[in-house]
Amino acid sequence: MNYIIKYGRNVGAISDRVEADSHKHWLLQLFLSIEKELDIKVKGQLIPCHALLVNMDTEHAFNAGGDIHFTMLIDPTTELGRATRRLLKEQSFYVLPQADIAVMQQVFRKALARKEHSSLLSFVQSLAAYFTSDHRVADKGADRGAFDERIIRVLELLACCVDDDASHQLKYFSQETYLSESRLAHLFKDETGIPLKSYLVLHKLQRAYESIFAGETITTAALRAGFDSPSHLAYTNKMMTGMSATNIIKDSEFLKVF
Repeated sequence: MNYIIKYGRNVGAISDRVEADSHKHWLLQLFLSIEKELDIKVKGQLIPCHALLVNMDTEHAFNAGGDIHFTMLIDPTTELGRATRRLLKEQSFYVLPQADIAVMQQVFRKALARKEHSSLLSFVQSLAAYFTSDHRVADKGADRGAFDERIIRVLELLACCVDDDASHQLKYFSQETYLSESRLAHLFKDETGIPLKSYLVLHKLQRAYESIFAGETITTAALRAGFDSPSHLAYTNKMMTGMSATNIIKDSEFLKVF
C-alpha cells in the first residue's frame, strides 16, 4: 500500500513500505502509526511513541517495518506549518498526547476500512484540522496573512511559476519584490524559518513529483522542474527524503485534497 496525498503545499503518504535512511530537510514531518510504536530515530535517538512531529533541519530515520502508517511533509509557510511550528517551540521533536493519538488512530482505521479515496482524503483533512483548530492555535489568522507582503509575493509567484530556470532564481524574486538578494533571503528566513534557496529547491522537487504523477517520465519531470538532469533530481530527493525517487513512486497512487 502506498498512497501519496497532496494537501495544498504539504504532501502526505499512507504506506507500509517506507524505509528512510538518516536525513534532514527544511520541512516539518509528522508521523502516525496505526498499531505498533514507530521505528523512528531523531538525531540518532530512538523515540518510542505512536505519533510525533520532527522539526525542520533535524536528522531523522524511519522504517515502517511492514506496518501501515501515515506521514506528512509539512511546508512551514502554510497554516498547517505555522501551527506545527508553534507546537514544536524550537524543539527537535514533539510527541503528541496519547489521548489525541487514540482519536487520530481511530479515524485512520475507519478510513482504511472503507477502502475509498474520499475516506483517505477526509482523514488527512481531519488531521490537519486537529493542528489548526482554534483551541490549539493561539494567534488565529489566514494562511499567509501573518507574513510580510513581500514574502507573500514570493509565495504567490511560486504558486504560478512557469517551467523555466529564471522563475526559480533568487535574482528573479529580488527584482519582483524590489529587495536586494541578501535582504530578501534574510527576510524570508526570518519570516518562515527556512532559507529561501532551500525553499526553492523543495519547490522544484514538488513540481517534479507533480509531473511524474501526471504521467511524465522522471527525465522529463526533472528537466521541467528545473533540475540539471535526472541524476540531479535523484540526488536531491535522496538527500531530502532518505529514499530513492523510484521507490517512492513505485506502485503508488496519487491523491489530491481539493
